[in-house]
Amino acid sequence: MKNYKQKPIDHKSELKKHVSTIHCANSLSLLQRKIANALLFHAYENLLLQDEYHITIRELCSLIGYDSHDYKSIKKALIDLLSTVIEWNIIEEGLPESEGEWNASSIIADASIKGSICSYSYSKRMKQLLYMPAIYGRLNMQIQAQFKSSYGLALYENVIRYQNLNQTPWFDLNVFRKLMGVALDIYPIFRDFKRRVIDKAVAEVNAVADLTVEPEFKRIDRKITTIRFLITKNSTLIKNPNKNAAKQSGLLLHLNKEYGLNEKQIHHIIAAYDENYILEKIALIESSSSYNNGKIINLGKYLLNALQDDYKQPKSSSQKKQKESIAVELELLRKKHSNIKELNEKKLYQTYVDEYLKTQLESLPENSKQILMENFNKHIRNLEIINKLYIKEGLQNKIIFIEFKNFVKQQFPEILMSVLSFEDFVSNM
Repeated sequence: MKNYKQKPIDHKSELKKHVSTIHCANSLSLLQRKIANALLFHAYENLLLQDEYHITIRELCSLIGYDSHDYKSIKKALIDLLSTVIEWNIIEEGLPESEGEWNASSIIADASIKGSICSYSYSKRMKQLLYMPAIYGRLNMQIQAQFKSSYGLALYENVIRYQNLNQTPWFDLNVFRKLMGVALDIYPIFRDFKRRVIDKAVAEVNAVADLTVEPEFKRIDRKITTIRFLITKNSTLIKNPNKNAAKQSGLLLHLNKEYGLNEKQIHHIIAAYDENYILEKIALIESSSSYNNGKIINLGKYLLNALQDDYKQPKSSSQKKQKESIAVELELLRKKHSNIKELNEKKLYQTYVDEYLKTQLESLPENSKQILMENFNKHIRNLEIINKLYIKEGLQNKIIFIEFKNFVKQQFPEILMSVLSFEDFVSNM
């Protein structure tokens, strides 16, 4: 079977989605909408060049923000996309509906999953519609991944086209229901439709997206008949939360300094893989004897391979060996090697600094230690990605301890005032 490698996601991650496929009457679930957009995003570059497209399940899950291992739901959503027929040109601007061109097609023509690879295709009519559209909305894939409701994502899809106009056109209320995937017999009373659909969708768009929306209504004989949305660009929103949160944390610095990765490589990793998955592979590498012996020549390439091929801990390694401290491993290595220069001096020095910091932390007066930890807690609460890791594992986690060490160096340098320089450390070995 051909090995289809997961490609890094461009950090802009924008999908040019034809407005006709946005303005379509369907009742897609949140997962179905996300998967449909992700498949198109992945295939778009070669949409007219290939008859079939291939994506890893991991990349698909990453694009839609799906962190579950329940792949049955993915398969069910694909089946639903196969059986869902969409009609487009519901909104035919400048013409009465009767004069517009009516089209219909299933969203995807076929799909299969073999091992970790999902293969799929589009009908000829859908491909012609979707490729290089003259009028399109720009969907940000990282923003899409954050939506938790189908109504919120549907509203975002239907207003994004008009962001440069600062408002949508007036939608007939029944047409708007179709655009949101809400049948006429669902919430037939407008008060309920507004509270359960419009208000919730608006709240989620304003919380998640790079724009804010405000609904306006028109009445005829006190009855709401049309709706439009005023649009304001949300300049304060972090458009790529995964990338920026990683920038704020010690993870980016660690990938650069320890693994020698450049900014472009780091951005691609952050966009393509879940943060916990990255941390898992880093921990796997740094707990290995090869890493601690300095035997991995190109750490950056090794990490990229570990991420792409999902390296696992060898089954023969015991849990006890995995948890052995770096200090113990180094001591064994000292005894084994007659020439200490064979060891990686930088790794030895980092171990020395780490052990020194731990000793200093233990010897601090209780009130000084409390002040230090309170300040570190405030610092790490702003780092969303690793704060969860800190709450779960504390300073025992290597990534957290690196962040703590950097924090101490910057905010409480007196604690490490007496630590040896690298040169002095080497000369005393």
